[in-house]
Amino acid sequence: MAVLDYTYFEIGDRIELTQLTSSGFRKVSDKKYGSKVLDFDGIRTAKLAMPIYEGRPIPLDIGDTYQLCFFTKAGMYQCKAIIKKGYTEEKIHVMDVQLTGEMTKFQRRKFYRLDSVFPMKFRAVSDIEILLKEQLEKDNFDTMEDKEICIGAIKKLAKEWQEGTVSDISGGGIRFHSQDEYAADTKMEVMLPLSFSSGIVPIQFIMKVVTCSLTDRNRFAYEIRGEFENVKDTERETVIRYVFEEQRRRMRK
Repeated sequence: MAVLDYTYFEIGDRIELTQLTSSGFRKVSDKKYGSKVLDFDGIRTAKLAMPIYEGRPIPLDIGDTYQLCFFTKAGMYQCKAIIKKGYTEEKIHVMDVQLTGEMTKFQRRKFYRLDSVFPMKFRAVSDIEILLKEQLEKDNFDTMEDKEICIGAIKKLAKEWQEGTVSDISGGGIRFHSQDEYAADTKMEVMLPLSFSSGIVPIQFIMKVVTCSLTDRNRFAYEIRGEFENVKDTERETVIRYVFEEQRRRMRK
């Protein structure tokens, strides 16, 4: 039997559930449900908040199997679980699930991609500029003059910001629309104003263009798909938190 290492998640951690199998031979849903950990017996049974949609609980069918993605302090982890029962406890709709199999690190290629339209800014950057910025961030200069030379070189290389429109986003990258065409593997610095319930959180990443294709749009005619590069865990978690919070907000409508 696979060993479940439950030390990765804690009470209160957020979860995303995706249906894998149906015990009643019904069609498997492609919907993703938001929840959170309410309790855990330290073995295999976890108590979760029942998903909510438009203010109403969504009872998941007993015996169905789901993929659980845990949003933890240490990153994203996943394992399978079987729905055991649903009930009300102190006026809160909850469900018990039995965790099965091994908990594994959630890989980038499996990040949930959210359709989300909002304005953004971007600019192409060269490998030299990226290296100079990394050197500036390390702040390991022999003299202040060397540091000033580095800052000056960055300013000379920096290009103007362009406007674009994000159409979907995940913890691994974004898809957005631009006025201009860019070649695959072009490095970009992107500035994203992520909207949380607490306010706007601006965040910047280095991104590599994966594909760029012409669409039938008028102003932003080129669709660009890109992957984030050298992203800090805290920055990626901010994007994931935005995706999760936005999904929950839509589910409450």
